[in-house]
Amino acid sequence: MKLKLLFAMLILFVSSIIYATEVSNLVAVSADGSETTYLLVDVQRIEVQADNEKGKMTILQKNGTKVGSYQKILFAEPQTGIEELGISSVFIYPNPVTNTLFIQGVEDEAILEVYNLTGKSVLKDKGTELDVTSLTQGTYILRINNQYVKFIKK
Repeated sequence: MKLKLLFAMLILFVSSIIYATEVSNLVAVSADGSETTYLLVDVQRIEVQADNEKGKMTILQKNGTKVGSYQKILFAEPQTGIEELGISSVFIYPNPVTNTLFIQGVEDEAILEVYNLTGKSVLKDKGTELDVTSLTQGTYILRINNQYVKFIKK
């Protein structure tokens, strides 16, 4: 079961690379919460390994260097003038999501509001996790403290 989940995560990762024109970086997060950023153009592949307890991901760089034993790997948009002014980057995962959407890069009491594609507010909450089980399948926009992120509910 865990191997299937990790394989599905890898497929989502690869398909996201194909469709993510705005993404230029990967942020790899270790078990201790430390983060390392890699340029997407420097990554040759990501290896997913499963064992009895949990899976881990390793990045193989184009120069042949194998790095990390990461718990999660996130996409990051390129640096913008907004980030230089001190507004942090926001990452959401998994995307597409089934039950719980995790939000990284915001305060614990961040205001979360979900809109459907007609602009109607369909869900409100606070925090760094969002239960989306009540939403129907489709594409939504998540507003996080005046930042907007698109996600897919499957």
